Amino acid sequence: MAQTEVDARSIFAQRLKAAREDAGLTQKELGMSVGLPQETAAVRINRYEKGVHDADLATARRIAQSLGVPLAFLYADTDVLAEAILTLGLLSKSEQRKAVADLKARLAQEGGASEKD
Repeated sequence: MAQTEVDARSIFAQRLKAAREDAGLTQKELGMSVGLPQETAAVRINRYEKGVHDADLATARRIAQSLGVPLAFLYADTDVLAEAILTLGLLSKSEQRKAVADLKARLAQEGGASEKD
């Protein structure tokens, strides 16, 4: 099922706030680290966190880089998927490929069927 615009905005807002707090950054510090003017940095990040405004892709990518999380984490629609993305993001590219191949092999062994909660 595809995310609606409102759902995607809400997910981004929640994950952004959690990641920023985990990183120990204020809204102003995060905003300035992604190139927003000092005068508006806190307000802009606050609006993203409140779901009032959407971050464009380039801004979302800079935010993710500044927070040290994969961009996909900010849009993951479940907590489990978000955790998986964060975990894979800690691995090197070759380790990521191996982990994905291992998961695919496991699914193939199980007949490709798995229960989704």
